[in-house]
Amino acid sequence: MSDRVMVFIDGANLYTCMKDHLGLPRNPKVDVLSSKLARGRPLIRAYYYNSPAPPLGDQAGSQRFWSKLGWMNNVRPRKGRIVPKTTDAECPDCHSKFTINTYIQKGVDTRIVVDVISLALSDAYDIGIIVSGDSDLAEAIEWVREHTKKQIENAFIICKSWSEEIRKAADVKTPLTKDFLNSCL
Repeated sequence: MSDRVMVFIDGANLYTCMKDHLGLPRNPKVDVLSSKLARGRPLIRAYYYNSPAPPLGDQAGSQRFWSKLGWMNNVRPRKGRIVPKTTDAECPDCHSKFTINTYIQKGVDTRIVVDVISLALSDAYDIGIIVSGDSDLAEAIEWVREHTKKQIENAFIICKSWSEEIRKAADVKTPLTKDFLNSCL
């Protein structure tokens, strides 16, 4: 019997790295990317984690993307939330003080960790593939590897945001190159 695969995609991490380091300005087709990462093994499900666009962001584009996810077979969208963040800053030249109002994503890493661990414990997969370079996910990888017989792979874009912790924790590392991702757009 072939190993059953589940894919856990940190959408913001993937999109930012694709845009900033590979020059690819749009999200991949989650179902195509997940199938490609499964490499012929049975793909049980893919989970896509992200937050909706902030209030001043591309609301229509964000809604279209989330709607498309809902039509994909074996893809489960998981939304985090957007919260306002205020930061005090100072101009390095004139030393004027000012406030920066922005938004940050909350709850996404926690949802990934909960799903990776709970689905491993319920024997829903044999191989989990985490698509992220976020060091916050390394502890979940370590926990699953130490407490179950599951294998955890890490798919990533080679850049400074790919943490050493997640790199060391994963059993198998799969670099996501421009060529690899272009076929998923």
